[in-house]
Amino acid sequence: MTDAKDNKDVKKDTRDWSVAWKNPFVIGWFAILIIVLSVNFFMVSMAIVTAPGLTVPDFYEKGKNMAQIIARRKHMEELGWQFDIDLPILKEGQDQEVTVTVLDKENNAFDVDTAVLYYYRPSNKKYDGELALQSSGQTGEYKGTINLPLKGKYDLVMEITKGDEVFNLGRSIMVQDAP
Repeated sequence: MTDAKDNKDVKKDTRDWSVAWKNPFVIGWFAILIIVLSVNFFMVSMAIVTAPGLTVPDFYEKGKNMAQIIARRKHMEELGWQFDIDLPILKEGQDQEVTVTVLDKENNAFDVDTAVLYYYRPSNKKYDGELALQSSGQTGEYKGTINLPLKGKYDLVMEITKGDEVFNLGRSIMVQDAP
C-alpha cells in the first residue's frame, strides 16, 4: 500500500498542451518543414539562374531526321575509318598538343580534307569551341594545340571530312587542376 505522503512528493505536470505552438514536437516539425521548403526554394532559384541552356530550340525538327542520323552512323561503320588520337591528360589553362592519325579499314594512314576537334563544356556553352588541326607533313597525321580554361568535364567531337564523306567520333574527358 502506498503512503499518502508519497503521493505529495510526485510533481504534477502543469504544462498546458492544449495550445499546439507550446508543444516542442509541433515546433520541431514546423522547423523541419521550414528548412526543407527553404532548401527547395534555393535549389529551384539556382537552377533557374544558372541554366546552361543546353536544350535545342527545335528539338522536334532535329528528332524527325533520326533515320538520317542512324543511316549516317551505319555508313560511318561501313567506311571503317578510325582515329588514333594522342591526347595527353589535359590541365586547365595549359597549351597541350593533340595529335590525330586517320586510318582506313586496313589500318593504313590516309590524308583528309579537314580535321576539326570540337569541344563542349556541358555546364557553360561560352567555353565551347573548335580546333582546326593542321597536317604535320606525315600521311594522315594532324596536330593542334588545345587550351581548355577550366577544370572539369568536356565533351569532345573529332570530325574529319574527305570529299563528301564526314566521319566523327565523340568522347567525354575530364580536365585536371593545373599544378
